[in-house]
Amino acid sequence: TVRDLRRGNRALVLQRLYFDGPLSRQELGPATGLSSGSISNVVSELVAEGLLEEAGIVDSDGGRPRTLLRVAAGSGLLIGIDIGETRVRAELFDLSFTELARTERPLAQHGYDVDRIVSHVRAAVADVLRDGDADPGLLLGVGIGVPGIVEHSADGAVVHGQTIGWNAVPFEQLLRKAVEIPPSAPLFIDNGAKTLGQAEMWFGGGRGAASAAVALIGSGVGACVVHAATPEGERP
Repeated sequence: TVRDLRRGNRALVLQRLYFDGPLSRQELGPATGLSSGSISNVVSELVAEGLLEEAGIVDSDGGRPRTLLRVAAGSGLLIGIDIGETRVRAELFDLSFTELARTERPLAQHGYDVDRIVSHVRAAVADVLRDGDADPGLLLGVGIGVPGIVEHSADGAVVHGQTIGWNAVPFEQLLRKAVEIPPSAPLFIDNGAKTLGQAEMWFGGGRGAASAAVALIGSGVGACVVHAATPEGERP
């Protein structure tokens, strides 16, 4: 549909500016494969919404100077949470991925008790929003890495973690009831090895590669294989 096409074009522009910016409108065309008209329309919308901002001017080869664009760091917030082997860690970021706040909660005494994990996540989200002096209304989403296999359904993410005693835990539903975030902010829940693998492809040693294998070595051993930017893996 037209709506889906528009959403896809916006995502392409934001993605390229996020990872490769700042870029000019002229550079965004080849980088995204969109026409100059589409680039102009999408950029105008995103600037009007405050998601993009100007980042200076550069000379062009014989033409008018080109205005550089970048993602406006203060236009949104993200929270990342890792439910690890020994602790729950949460971090708050702006859209330039500058860390604004961080907190950790140990798991030593209670292990992976579901209610306790949900309580830790609830408290951790509240902590980073408070410590970062953040407006919850700017929260664009919360990403959560968990042990085990994650099944995505119409009712939300369900976690199957045999090694931690989780059997079809409706984790997303439990978090929605407990964690105080805007209903419009999505929860992105996936296997922790997959989330780490994706992060390595975006920001770490795998950046620019078509495929990579990422290993996690801690109390247990996990791995993620990323092929054509699609992570597949599991962490015990």
